[in-house]
Amino acid sequence: MRRIILALALILPVAASGQPNARDRLLPIEPPKGDTTPDQPDKAPDAAPDQQVPDLQVIPGQPPGLGAQPQRQGTGRPPPKAPETDEQLLDKLAKAADRRAARPIERELQARWAHSGSPSADLLLKRADQAMEAHDFDTARDIAQKLTEIAPDFSEAWHRRATLASQKDDYQDALDSLRRALALRPKHFMALAELGEILEEFNDKMHALESYRQAKALDPNIEGLDDRIRALTKSVEGQGI
Repeated sequence: MRRIILALALILPVAASGQPNARDRLLPIEPPKGDTTPDQPDKAPDAAPDQQVPDLQVIPGQPPGLGAQPQRQGTGRPPPKAPETDEQLLDKLAKAADRRAARPIERELQARWAHSGSPSADLLLKRADQAMEAHDFDTARDIAQKLTEIAPDFSEAWHRRATLASQKDDYQDALDSLRRALALRPKHFMALAELGEILEEFNDKMHALESYRQAKALDPNIEGLDDRIRALTKSVEGQGI
């Protein structure tokens, strides 16, 4: 009964200044006596607007002027790629070729769904997970129940509560909690797979099969799901004849 549930539940990076010394400075040249008009320095003609010389970028290892290229603005690097949305990740998950390809996508979605926007709620969820990893299921369940009271709109809180209720064979609480979780997050593939198992316990094979198929459409690589679908398909079709 709890193979899928427990398997899902326990899956939980300096240049010189260039200034001359005083001794190197040239003294001004005095004009010859009697010459009252000082020499005017030669003034280079301004370059025509269409003959302006572009700023050149000197290539290391080559003298200035050889192989110099106009300096380009910007780094030329492409803009950073926007993170994938949940819908994009779910689309990739549905197309994953095998369990190995699906696993990192599942983990990314799980990590996202574990954030409620409330630091205190997130902390309680983390403590519940730590208790589950330590196989202290009583403590984990107490935390999960408290979490659903303080954060009733947090889908993952209801999912944890359902998982822990199933571990204690409290299937009614598990069923109610899974329905709350799926009302908040309808594409929660793990909650759908667990719902199928709970419905099987209530001998509601038709709805269990429907739940399994919905989970498979979202994540075809959930372990043990194909076997349950085959068995229930045969059972339900036999009843319908």
